[in-house]
Amino acid sequence: MNYGKLKLDLIRKGVHIPKDFQNAPEICGGFHRCEPGEEIALALAENLIAKAVIQSDPVAGMPLLVENGAVILHHEDKRFEVGVIPLPAFLEEHLQKRTPLSENVCLDGYCLNIFIRVVGKDKRLSLSQEEVLPIVKSAFEEGVADLVQINMDYCEESDRGFERLAPMVKAIKEKFKTFVALKGFPPVEKRTIDLMYASGVDLLDFPLEGFAGSKEMQEVLPTHKVHAALEYAAEVFPRGTVWTELVPHSGNSGSTTETIAHLVSKGIIPLLKLQPASVVTGQEFEHLLESVQFLEEITQQQKLPLKWLYPNCRTGTPLDTRYYTQDSQTAKLTDKPVYRSMLSKKAFEGFAAIRRKLRIKDISDSYESAGL
Repeated sequence: MNYGKLKLDLIRKGVHIPKDFQNAPEICGGFHRCEPGEEIALALAENLIAKAVIQSDPVAGMPLLVENGAVILHHEDKRFEVGVIPLPAFLEEHLQKRTPLSENVCLDGYCLNIFIRVVGKDKRLSLSQEEVLPIVKSAFEEGVADLVQINMDYCEESDRGFERLAPMVKAIKEKFKTFVALKGFPPVEKRTIDLMYASGVDLLDFPLEGFAGSKEMQEVLPTHKVHAALEYAAEVFPRGTVWTELVPHSGNSGSTTETIAHLVSKGIIPLLKLQPASVVTGQEFEHLLESVQFLEEITQQQKLPLKWLYPNCRTGTPLDTRYYTQDSQTAKLTDKPVYRSMLSKKAFEGFAAIRRKLRIKDISDSYESAGL
């Protein structure tokens, strides 16, 4: 078994921590209360992480124990030494106080995820700029995050609530030397995508199957509209910075690879969502392996840069394909993320700023020539 298979099985099954080990210092720093349904983040290898649900049933979850000072995950008669990623102090503090931020902030590797939605009759954001900026500052000062991703829930307004979100994006960019990713739903008008880029968004993710892949969301945003928005965004944003999310479905490998090929040909990088199967066939990993191998091959053929990707706890990407295709001793990332190198980070920040200024000028000129 390689680490990719282990990651998929962790997401599908979760872990069981016997009571004798729940207070072990090697483990207890990774969760808040060790209650069933709570998650624990595990480092399976360098730059390969997974979040697993804590199971109360010892049969349902993989045993996670401490043996001779090492954290050992038992699975299919094999033992894997893993690392428990501790909760950062700023997040633990909010969890203890049960503030609104504790329910809407989490870490995914070294990406700080902030979840926001439009609420109330006044259509305000669920988290204000005054609440978000101190959280970003705390994460950076503690050294646990290198970039910020804003996850915008569905909003019925044509711009998906982006007009309200734009000042927050600008404030984050002004106060912190970081890249900002936006994961959300495509706006009705393509012009809003231009404004997303102009506001300072560096990385854009429009999931093809919505946040949950629900049928209701597909009715609201049919697949062809998401494709159209992604293709337009790929013309606005730099190559390699526009993503989407696909769920590899067992028994439908041809459809998955066809979709991957189409997206990559348009300059869009698909992320393969890892999640529990609705119907277990026993072929989940084989299908995932076929999809992720094809994804790596096609991105190489199209020469799409992968340096903007980051290790993600719930997806398979062309960045970490080799963890799925190679043994645990030789597997490593295909490319080095730009966020992990200060020299590269500064260079790309400068490049992004110049490109954004030029792009904004192009947008302004086109509007003026059109009499807008």
